[in-house]
Amino acid sequence: MADKGDKTKKLLEHLLGELYEEQSNVQENRRESFLKAQDGQYLGKITTNRYDNDSILNKYGPFGSRYSNTSIFNKYSPYGSRYGSYSINNPHSTQPPQLVINGDIIAYITKNRHLNPKIDPDNFISKLTTDPSGILRLRSNSNFESEFNRQDSYLEADDGTFLGKLTSNEYDSESVLNKYGNFGSQYSTTSIFNEYGTYGGTYSSQSPFNEYSTTPPKIYINGEFWGYLTVNEYLSGNKLNPKELKNWISQKILS
Repeated sequence: MADKGDKTKKLLEHLLGELYEEQSNVQENRRESFLKAQDGQYLGKITTNRYDNDSILNKYGPFGSRYSNTSIFNKYSPYGSRYGSYSINNPHSTQPPQLVINGDIIAYITKNRHLNPKIDPDNFISKLTTDPSGILRLRSNSNFESEFNRQDSYLEADDGTFLGKLTSNEYDSESVLNKYGNFGSQYSTTSIFNEYGTYGGTYSSQSPFNEYSTTPPKIYINGEFWGYLTVNEYLSGNKLNPKELKNWISQKILS
């Protein structure tokens, strides 16, 4: 019965994907505000109306559904996967999606810290969700640093990947202490507690548990760089042993 249920689920996901593909053939308006992939694929409208079928935030539309191949929220799509050539989440992509406001290309939406002008995908999605009008007000000369930089406390990998918030609230979905979240689970690829992952393995150059790493995760407090999370005692600057992280967060009262 379980096998039959899995097959039914996969069939439904396949049918949904085909439906979204048909809906994604949108003719872009040159004066519109939208996200566009560098292979020419339209990736959704920037709008305050999240019920608009073409909105990036419409979870049931071709550009907001996690099942759609033209959605940045689909972690297996060319535009949302960690390894996609045109993806917002690939820190090595040199052709990430472009943000277009009123017909003008404003910035790349990318994890690639070497591209400019750029907006971090996490910050972009957060801003789009809470203040879409703020996105629509952006211009090519806007100060993206002040508009989008996180002001909370968090971990960031050397490749620019967000590794979780430093908060004592273990129920926060982004908390590094949430054992069931993307950043605290021992099974998540973006968790420092995944001993087989890029950010948690003892042999990975980006892991806090590699005693020889010179590129461990960075610690930011209230948006400001503080130091490194590492067991490498010889790394210069402020550093914190990952085994002391939970107590340190409590002592710092990072709520």
